[in-house]
Amino acid sequence: MTKKKILVVDDDLVQKDLYLQVFKDKGYDVTGANDGLEGLDIALKFKPDLVFSGIIMPRMDGFEFVRNLRNNAIMAEVPVILFSHLGREEDKKKAEKFTKVTFMIKGLAGPNVILTKVKELLDKKNEKLEDKTT
Repeated sequence: MTKKKILVVDDDLVQKDLYLQVFKDKGYDVTGANDGLEGLDIALKFKPDLVFSGIIMPRMDGFEFVRNLRNNAIMAEVPVILFSHLGREEDKKKAEKFTKVTFMIKGLAGPNVILTKVKELLDKKNEKLEDKTT
């Protein structure tokens, strides 16, 4: 069975490196990007099974990044976790307008909570793929 691929997008290098390591330690194939623009380019080549992204980033923020992903046929159905420093209600509402986007708040959701959510989203994705093949 091939490893599930996760793309981590964040301009906060400490956070990005932390989650790259957390996911790698759990056996995922991971790669990172420093902002949405770089993330979009990598996503189209890497074709991740899940994207874990910050919101406030230079060049292209998390919302614009997700909008661009959703406009691409290959990436339209890939689950995304938007991870926010601020946890602002307007950010949560904005995130909920996208399909397959989970909004989580840094500080409230530590690595174990994130890993549980990642596994849940990837398992859901696998179930849908199995349904299509039967």
